[in-house]
Amino acid sequence: MLSQSQHAAANIAEARRLRAEGLSYRQIGRRLQLSSAQLGLVRRSLKREKAGRTRLRATMPNATDRDLLVSRSVLPAGLRRCLIDAGYRTLGDLADRLDDADLPGIETLPGIGPHRARLVKALLDHYELLHGASDLQGEIERLFPDLRDGPAG
Repeated sequence: MLSQSQHAAANIAEARRLRAEGLSYRQIGRRLQLSSAQLGLVRRSLKREKAGRTRLRATMPNATDRDLLVSRSVLPAGLRRCLIDAGYRTLGDLADRLDDADLPGIETLPGIGPHRARLVKALLDHYELLHGASDLQGEIERLFPDLRDGPAG
């Protein structure tokens, strides 16, 4: 049986897929049999994520998914706060932490246990930022740190 937060994360992931197929939030709520409170959480989470992506693309046209802010992700509010307090500003920062073999796992951070670490890994996997995924931008930044800030112009 899934915990309440695991169920919410699964609902958000499924709703993201259904929104990509063009379904309305009302249709998603009916298909997933969500209460109005659950649907509200899903809707707010997906809208926060979309607004973050839109704002990022408007301010930095060459931005990638690595540049998305943790504060605008679909992660639960408490987890976002823990990650921001630990110094992780973007999803790329989190991906770099998970890829660093010299550092212990992210679940060792204060306030983050194995379940929350799985949520972070699932989000990074969604954006294909985990080690082994096609994170070309991250690999380029690792090999050429001077390119991290973008081309000089």
